[in-house]
Amino acid sequence: MVFVLIAASILFIVTVHQLSTDGVLPGNDPSVHLLRAKQIIIDEKISYSEISWYPPFFHTIVATIQIFAGTVDVIAAAFILKMLIATLNVLLMLSTYLLARKLFGIGTAVTSVIFTIISVPLFEIIFWGGYANVMGLAYIVFIFYIMNKDLGVRVKTLLLFSGAFTLIFTHHLTAFVFVLIFVPVFLINSIGSKRKFITFLAVIVGGGIALLVWYARIIIGYIDSFIEYIFFTIGENVYHISFVSIETLLKNLGATLFITFLGIPLMFIVKKKKISLKDLVLIIFWFAVPFLLAESYLFGINLPYHRFVYFLVTPIAILSGIATYFCMSKVPILIKSKLVPNVTKNLKLINALKILVLALVFSLFAFQASTFLQRIETYPEFYERASISSYNSGLWVKQHSTTDGIVITTRSPGSWFSIFSDHRTIQETDPLSSRSAVAESVLYSFYEIENSRSLTREFDKVNPSAGQALYVLRFNLWTKIVSIPNEQVKFIYVDPLGEWVQIPLSETVVTSYWTQNSTEKAQLVTEYVHKLFTIKKTVTFSSNSSLININWHVQTHQDLESVKLDVSNYLDLSLDFKEALVPRVLEWQNPWDNATYINNEEEWAVVNGSDILSEKVTAILDVQNGVIAAFDFNEIPDWYILGALDDRSIDSLRVRYEFGYLNELTHGEISFSIFVHSFEFEDVERWTSSELEQQFDVQTNLIVKVRDFFTYIEEYNIKFVAIDTQQVVSNIKATPALDKIYDNGKSIVYTTKK
Repeated sequence: MVFVLIAASILFIVTVHQLSTDGVLPGNDPSVHLLRAKQIIIDEKISYSEISWYPPFFHTIVATIQIFAGTVDVIAAAFILKMLIATLNVLLMLSTYLLARKLFGIGTAVTSVIFTIISVPLFEIIFWGGYANVMGLAYIVFIFYIMNKDLGVRVKTLLLFSGAFTLIFTHHLTAFVFVLIFVPVFLINSIGSKRKFITFLAVIVGGGIALLVWYARIIIGYIDSFIEYIFFTIGENVYHISFVSIETLLKNLGATLFITFLGIPLMFIVKKKKISLKDLVLIIFWFAVPFLLAESYLFGINLPYHRFVYFLVTPIAILSGIATYFCMSKVPILIKSKLVPNVTKNLKLINALKILVLALVFSLFAFQASTFLQRIETYPEFYERASISSYNSGLWVKQHSTTDGIVITTRSPGSWFSIFSDHRTIQETDPLSSRSAVAESVLYSFYEIENSRSLTREFDKVNPSAGQALYVLRFNLWTKIVSIPNEQVKFIYVDPLGEWVQIPLSETVVTSYWTQNSTEKAQLVTEYVHKLFTIKKTVTFSSNSSLININWHVQTHQDLESVKLDVSNYLDLSLDFKEALVPRVLEWQNPWDNATYINNEEEWAVVNGSDILSEKVTAILDVQNGVIAAFDFNEIPDWYILGALDDRSIDSLRVRYEFGYLNELTHGEISFSIFVHSFEFEDVERWTSSELEQQFDVQTNLIVKVRDFFTYIEEYNIKFVAIDTQQVVSNIKATPALDKIYDNGKSIVYTTKK
């Protein structure tokens, strides 16, 4: 009992401390919980239509506590959440202790508690704000404990019914995992036991009623979509696979990942005599179901794989506790009785072996504690969203403006700013979860055209990435493939003294505007105005083609000799472009394989020259990620350079066009098209130049969509833009659309010019 009290106190204090290391509260999700709880208080009801998918139980509890406390103040609400989550953490630990003691004895229960306290996934879910899941985890352990507790039929049935009914209302993912664990356990344990069948049936009845009450409508209405999503559409969850790789699991779970598998056979040895083998099926399914769900990408199933790791917290703690306590209590006895039966007089040897075993066990605890500390020390900074500086900036907006209008925020402070300022917010989101085009457009000052396969952005000059970037839709995420920075597009001429002069377009006055804007065709013109010249770049998207057409029109304001335009196209180095098709030069090879020039000092190689291209096509392929970028030139460039770095990554394609003598009455014009494609489920193809031409000519029926920050500011009545500069390097300066009105050194607020 003393140990339990000490452990509970330690866990409570550690949880509160960790929740207090990161501004108001860590993570963005707590702000969502508080907003929904506040809405329940204001409406004096739970609205099914507004939160039909996310069950309301946790928010209702928070709202109830706030009503009793008599305040919805954000600091008070944050304190309430800290106390509530710390309490849930302790209840989870106590339920784990009781269940482990019931099945395997007090020794296993004690070690299981220790592994629960130093569980990395448990604290990770707390840091990002998965509080409803934490409540669900506690309920799962509670239900499984009651299932194995010796109670009267009526009491046990009532507890299981109410526990299952409530658990379903904690979180939809918790409900999903619990059902998958419980159903086989129910079927196996009910064999030959009418009493267990009746009591366990209460779980099915309670959970079934809750499912019908809250989830029936959405399940029935979207069953076809669920099936297609889970089995036929990989989507963005492919990016979560790395989170459940063996390397990542070892990083988060440490040695317990291996000890858990050792604990599975050992639990049949250390179980209490009155515990049947059927009772242990619970532990096996409790570990196996979430583990298989986390690794379900191996079976072609599309799920949020990384979220299932959190459901391994308790089974891993118990199984690790089994293996660890067995080593502490049984191995020394086995050493004495089995391994050294003939040297019983050599007490020093026996004691040395016992000490060695205990030292190994304590080393295990030390290693796991070290893993725990190393991981959680990174969380406060990583999950910081509601910093004190953001809180102060939100209060300033609240005190100096009315509540009409919308605030755009970066991921930090995110939706917390809505609580701080009492303004509605549209926040930048993690693209793995969803995309907020409005927030991105305003924050990073770009014009955008997309057709559901490819996308181009023209970034305003205030952005460090000023210029054009082209993206392809890869597993439901826009992945940057090619960029054409303004500073790497150069106007070149010879001055009267015979000197070559280069003027990057970043040194011009840049203006962008739409000339066409429809679902069938969109044209974005970007003008670069200099005292010597004006260049118009026209980017065209058509619904019937996957090509992105780029036209450059060069007009000089005076007589200039030997005019040239140098355009650099950069491949994104986050990808793995290693192969290129340059007809008759590179047949899906690397520039290093047939280089025309190699720089041994800086270690790069190029294929370059004025007569390199025999055809108007070039393509670069990333086999590993299944992405291709192809260029279709209307006119063969006068100079061509395809370069690769020392690691064989193809990083750039530079082309130069020569216009010769130009004056006010003449002009130069060039154009080329870029084709970006993601193979996704297809096998990567190394097309020939003629096959590429066929791909360029494929007729499509795509809807063209356009976006720009000026339009969004008007359309959404955007009044402010809030940025936490501690979490994001601000790309917003004195843009034509924004004025800085507040800056406390760590948080910045801009107002829009409307």
